[in-house]
Amino acid sequence: MRSAASSTQDIATQCQGKGSHRDESKYENHFHDVRILPNTWLSRLYPDVDVKRINTIHHQAIKTIGEGLVPEAVSEPDGIVEAIRWEGHSFVVGVQWHPEFMDPKDASLIDSRPLLRAFLSACELRKRTGKATPVMAVKAA
Repeated sequence: MRSAASSTQDIATQCQGKGSHRDESKYENHFHDVRILPNTWLSRLYPDVDVKRINTIHHQAIKTIGEGLVPEAVSEPDGIVEAIRWEGHSFVVGVQWHPEFMDPKDASLIDSRPLLRAFLSACELRKRTGKATPVMAVKAA
């Protein structure tokens, strides 16, 4: 039997005691900490980062991780999954933050550039070889 993913449709109403992951008045300027899980692809991408701040705009969350998906990062302190990757044959990574909104000059925030470079590297490799590359095979440029 395959394990199906499921989601929490609204953190505020379905997950009492969890932190605030969305504030309409602040939108992309609402932040919380994220913990990169050890021995993951993100921990290799960010070797000197355990906990860093991210922007948070979402009100939904992963409730049950689906088959072939691996959690990569969780919010601090409530443990909501903030990043996942697929163990399959192609580059599939999901993050609950918006890297495009974060200021790379703000040292308190996670640096989005390694994530972007890894994605672009996977795209370039696919374009050059015509073959998909698993997430774990992609390194930051």
